[in-house]
Amino acid sequence: MFDLHLKKSLIILSVLAVFMSACSPATEEQANISTAVAQTVQAQNSLTKVAGMSVITSTMTPEANFDTTMTPQALSTPAITNTPLSGAVEFCTANAAFVGETVPDGTILEPGATFTKVWRIQNDGTCAWDSTWQLIFYSGEIMGGSATYNFPQPAQPGQTVEMPIILTAPQLGGSYTGEWMLKSPWGMAFGVGQSSAPLSVSIVVGSATPQNNRTATVFGVTAVDYEVSVRCTDANTFYTITAFITSNGPAEVTFTWVQSDGNNQRNNQLKFLEATTKSAAREWSQHRDSSPNPRWAQVIVTSPAYQEFDKVVLPDLCPGE
Repeated sequence: MFDLHLKKSLIILSVLAVFMSACSPATEEQANISTAVAQTVQAQNSLTKVAGMSVITSTMTPEANFDTTMTPQALSTPAITNTPLSGAVEFCTANAAFVGETVPDGTILEPGATFTKVWRIQNDGTCAWDSTWQLIFYSGEIMGGSATYNFPQPAQPGQTVEMPIILTAPQLGGSYTGEWMLKSPWGMAFGVGQSSAPLSVSIVVGSATPQNNRTATVFGVTAVDYEVSVRCTDANTFYTITAFITSNGPAEVTFTWVQSDGNNQRNNQLKFLEATTKSAAREWSQHRDSSPNPRWAQVIVTSPAYQEFDKVVLPDLCPGE
């Protein structure tokens, strides 16, 4: 808009100057007009520069006036709760050890008999057990039990709990075995010991006499397990060998201690009033300078039926002084 006015002014003044010069000789007034035209042009140029500067100035953005004082921000602290983490499996280990049981494997029961099986289990891991842990049916015969049982009591690592379940013997005679596992809250099934073996209940349904073709023997010994402890003196090594003998029902048991050195002990007796496990101990001493040959002990049952059970190998002799 400003350039348009400038051009119009220059055209009018130029036309006026030409007209006057054509009509009369040059006069002082003409000179004055020429001077006015020149001054007008100069003024317009000056205004053009000023206008340009004004335009440039108007497009500049003022610098922001920043406040150098920082306002503290309130930090949000997450609330602490006691809710267990869903990934608890990453922070503890689920292991168990077998301690003992009732109704030993091979127990003979009448058809339809109700019985209570109890496992004693030690918390051998780093997790704390509570009622969110479970005993679950794994395989075999469920014998009227439930598919899952919540742990009946809590157990910290190292503690032992009893897990009782009520079962019913089948109506038909024969041998029946059911297996159970433990289950963590995050769904991991595991057993006992290094091999994570399932817990088992194994019974025989019948009359407990050889006349019943479904039962092999009368009541008798079904298992023998050992435990060996060592005590050292200045001159000797003393072994205490404990045999844990299990019967599947009422029985009078006669057995022999057999040793690798030939020092056997015969006619040892145990009387069972029901299916249970009993212990019998024997001591064996050796001089520290004795031969380092392997030593073992064994239980052989001679009544009510002859049965040879596994041997137990004794630890090395105590070191000499």
